[in-house]
Amino acid sequence: MEKYSTVIFDLFDTIVDFNFNHLPTIELKGFRSRTTSTEVYEVFKQDYPQVSFEEFYQPFIDSYHEFQEMKLKEFREFPNRNRFKLMLSKMHLDPIENQDELEDKMVIAHMDALARCVEFPEENKKTLQYIKNKDYRMAIVSNFDYSPTAYKLIDKFEIRSLFDEIIISVDVGWRKPKDIIFQAAIDKLVIKPTGALFVGDNYNADVVGSKAIGMDAVWINKKNQPVDNLNPDPDYIMKSLSDLINLI
Repeated sequence: MEKYSTVIFDLFDTIVDFNFNHLPTIELKGFRSRTTSTEVYEVFKQDYPQVSFEEFYQPFIDSYHEFQEMKLKEFREFPNRNRFKLMLSKMHLDPIENQDELEDKMVIAHMDALARCVEFPEENKKTLQYIKNKDYRMAIVSNFDYSPTAYKLIDKFEIRSLFDEIIISVDVGWRKPKDIIFQAAIDKLVIKPTGALFVGDNYNADVVGSKAIGMDAVWINKKNQPVDNLNPDPDYIMKSLSDLINLI
């Protein structure tokens, strides 16, 4: 590890984990799912009480999928608020005077529900502290479309002080694997790509993106995905973040 001065981490499902079992379950038309829709609907119906949850739900889901597709086209990042603008446009409702405020409230309801699903394993905390104690510089580069929630979680788990830089995609306007977001981290850290090791759980976003600008990459392959015929190959493949201790 002497070749690296810096370890850069993905945030979600690498440092902290989503556990969607914490979301409420809804049953609609014979299907059950865990979703933030009930929390968002509680906000929405304050301005549109005439719209039932059943009428609300399909535009809520459709806007999510269309919003994700927008992001994947060129790996641009858009604020989460745009998703709810899209949802409202699909519903063809009469506009209200405080529509901007409604959109913001729906974002917060959605994000607060997601934040309650985030867990920080004790072994991950110990791993980060171990790396910090070895005098490596540390940074985060995360795909996320609402930075206040990302920072809220980082502060909740009391780890902000461990990191020299924190880059959230919505603040850059680009998502991993786009080279621009990785370069933003390199520029802020004032290092060469070869001096950094990137650690993430998403092969396409984290490994392909970081390798493309010259960083070495650790793939946290939690889901036991096939490792044959990868291009590019990760420099290291691990089962969990805590395996980094064996490398460092």
